[in-house]
Amino acid sequence: MCAVQATANGGLFVGVNEPADPNNLSDLEKKHLPVLEAPDEVTAGECFEVRVEVGKLLEHPNEHKHHVQFVDLYADDTFLARTDFTAVKTCPKTTFCLALHEPVQELRAYEHCNMHGTWVYRKPINVTG
Repeated sequence: MCAVQATANGGLFVGVNEPADPNNLSDLEKKHLPVLEAPDEVTAGECFEVRVEVGKLLEHPNEHKHHVQFVDLYADDTFLARTDFTAVKTCPKTTFCLALHEPVQELRAYEHCNMHGTWVYRKPINVTG
């Protein structure tokens, strides 16, 4: 049984998947989590970098039949940016430069795998000033 739980429609790979236990990830979860790296705290209005890498914990396949199609970045429920990938020719890593002008609770990276659906990674962030 897979430790992944879907947050919509109750089925694996339906809706948004995230680990049931972040401290005990399966290989499937390690391959699909869009690991997000960003500062814990930023100053309102100042630019900072957010890096997202799919397969950082365990390499994700990058072939025509199985690949990452895109990564979306959100601040709470506000869409910020997207990076699209093509099979074989692009690696599922991206860097976003952004500035947050108001407080948010978390940054969220969503990745979509053509075989295993959408996965989310959450990181709290504090916007000061």
